[in-house]
Amino acid sequence: MSERKRTKTQRAILHAAKVLYEKHGVGNVPFDDIAEQAGVCRTTVFNHFADAGELQQAIAVAEIGELIEFGENSKLKGLALVNALLDKLIDDTANYPRVMARLANATILGGEGGRVSEIERMIARQYELEFGESLARANVSAAMLAQMTMGLYYGQVNHQLAFGLPFEVDHMRSQMRGMLELLLKSVRAGE
Repeated sequence: MSERKRTKTQRAILHAAKVLYEKHGVGNVPFDDIAEQAGVCRTTVFNHFADAGELQQAIAVAEIGELIEFGENSKLKGLALVNALLDKLIDDTANYPRVMARLANATILGGEGGRVSEIERMIARQYELEFGESLARANVSAAMLAQMTMGLYYGQVNHQLAFGLPFEVDHMRSQMRGMLELLLKSVRAGE
């Protein structure tokens, strides 16, 4: 099998798994169903992923990788890029809220923490570009602001789930902008 076909098949499996995990729950979907949804045979799924844990980790790695790639290739800088990254996270989360929440928790607690930290470092660099010396005057580091920014995202997702609220993109983006503005208020005061 060519590398291109292997990659295409793997993407189809990952997408099928996300769709089914969202519909039925992450722990309630057998590989047979994923194979059918992806249009491949069960053996093909096992050729790509040894078990459900490996498949779930691959989904998390792919999601984080797409976000990092988006940030690295974007022409946006500073706060505009931070907002665009958060928008992309919210878009993905609104489409697959339960999957993204579970994968985010697994990623934070599991072996992909290094990739999540890449996102935080990317956000921190953008805060440095945007606010420069104002950060020191506000007595906050760019890294701390990035950590709190990601905390706002995770808190928003957990709040939506805990209260059974709908994952509406526009509403979530508006809430995130408001929370981020409150977070950045002291930094802006030092400008």
